[in-house]
Amino acid sequence: MTMRSVYLAILSAFLLFVLPAAALAQTGNATRLALVIGNQTYKDLPALKNARADASAMKDALAEVGFDVELIEDAEKTGMERGLIAFRNKITAGAVVLIYYAGHGLQASEENYLVPTDAKVSDALDLPLVALSANQILRQFENTEAGSIIFILDACRDNPFLGKGGKTRSIGNQDSMSRGLARIASKHTGTLIAFSTSPGDVAQDGTGKNSPYTQALTAALRMPGKSIEAIFKETRANVVEATGGKQIPWENSSLVSDVVLIPEAGGPKVVEASPCDLAAAHPSDPERVGPSVEYANLDTQLAIPACEAAVKSDPANMRFKTLLARSLDKAGRGEEAYQLNEVAMAAGNLAAYHNMGNLYRKGLGVKKDFAKAFELYLYAAERGHPEDQNNVGYMYFQGQGVEQDYAKAKVWLEKAANQNWGASHDKLGLIYLKGLGTKKQPERAADYFQKGSDLGDRSAMVNLANLYKSGTGVKKDLKKAFDSYSRAARLGATAAYVNLGNLFAQGEGVEKDPVEAAFWYTLASRDGHEEALERLREALTKLSEEEKETIKQRLEDWARSRFG
Repeated sequence: MTMRSVYLAILSAFLLFVLPAAALAQTGNATRLALVIGNQTYKDLPALKNARADASAMKDALAEVGFDVELIEDAEKTGMERGLIAFRNKITAGAVVLIYYAGHGLQASEENYLVPTDAKVSDALDLPLVALSANQILRQFENTEAGSIIFILDACRDNPFLGKGGKTRSIGNQDSMSRGLARIASKHTGTLIAFSTSPGDVAQDGTGKNSPYTQALTAALRMPGKSIEAIFKETRANVVEATGGKQIPWENSSLVSDVVLIPEAGGPKVVEASPCDLAAAHPSDPERVGPSVEYANLDTQLAIPACEAAVKSDPANMRFKTLLARSLDKAGRGEEAYQLNEVAMAAGNLAAYHNMGNLYRKGLGVKKDFAKAFELYLYAAERGHPEDQNNVGYMYFQGQGVEQDYAKAKVWLEKAANQNWGASHDKLGLIYLKGLGTKKQPERAADYFQKGSDLGDRSAMVNLANLYKSGTGVKKDLKKAFDSYSRAARLGATAAYVNLGNLFAQGEGVEKDPVEAAFWYTLASRDGHEEALERLREALTKLSEEEKETIKQRLEDWARSRFG
């Protein structure tokens, strides 16, 4: 383990946006309170370049959009704690609350810590005593009467343990510390999680007074008529451009309401998620309100009546039409979905172009036509739709509906990857792994697979595991291979089932276990994997009836754990 992985080079602008719908619906003009902390000059750690300037820039931007802002600079632990307590005591029912922190941040054992200026860290075990847990801070504010909570962490971009000449300071229990950012999970309904860069990656200080992320975010906050979702899309696009694609902000949203900080004349301050949005919202829809629903998880019994009611109550709302079309698509009612998409396409709705492309690609309600699907995807992709940028790239990659062209595939896949579409990272990894239209670069392939894996793409997890298993582009590590296969398996990847079966059958990276191997082969064979079926048949001949009963019980437990 290198010292590079010992520290959290960035506990980067990471935001949680909690919006209880009822509270905001009642308080359109709710009090806006902000606490901004900028820690730059440390007693025992290197000084940061622009933490105070970033905090000052956020203070000004927040004040301009109506926040009552308190600024704390170079705070010791006691000062940070007192400032947080005093700020928490100011919160009134329904208030919009924002906490911004710029300074050193560390991750240990999947916990993020904000580092006061007087912290002395000689052992990872010191962190809970000398620093503040980001999780605990968030929980404290979630237990107030705040109507919404915004928690922004724009932490250090330099290794706080890197000394002169590149030599690293020693620190105890460093194996528990990790490079990159641990995700924070909130149990509150309506959460947007955003990082200034992809999980595990490093953000940049930039060449100017402010970091690229803070510069982009403060500018986006001042844009009138922009919802919170739109603010982060704008921020991400500007950071990607400013850093030449080296830094890609990341978000994961389950918002149930969307707030406009500076409403345009006559425009809404709060957009509430309807039952239709909650049942059928598409992950990449630019107009999405509320949390997204993956196609595989879309329950048509809930979504169709909810969206039919939404369309009936608001027939001019194209978002509702596209969500109903998506739900009808899932139910196999392609012709009805086609008609709704046609209406929404005429109004310029990008989600409708995406939906229609899916119908032509599948041949549902229309004759299958890959070329037509490509044309529809391209229209939406050129206008920023991330999934369709991925679709266009994939179709160039496969030569599906268009002449195969790896160079063009790479261009479009990179556009989607810059918007954090995990599957695009996976395909870019394959391009560099196999040398498709470019020279083979296994190390770069591993980096793309890692990013795709971090974003939850199961294919990227399998491909990353394959590299760790073979030692291609990375140091061979069967434990990491096993862990990555296991993550992909929990997401239903057939290839992961097979590989886990092989690992247990051969005792590679795990203790040899024929029962466990048969379990994984069974899951793969149920997905139609012929090689796994052959291995299962062979394995079963060597198992006792008691062992077979154990496998049966494991399969029942697996089904319950996945489907409830």
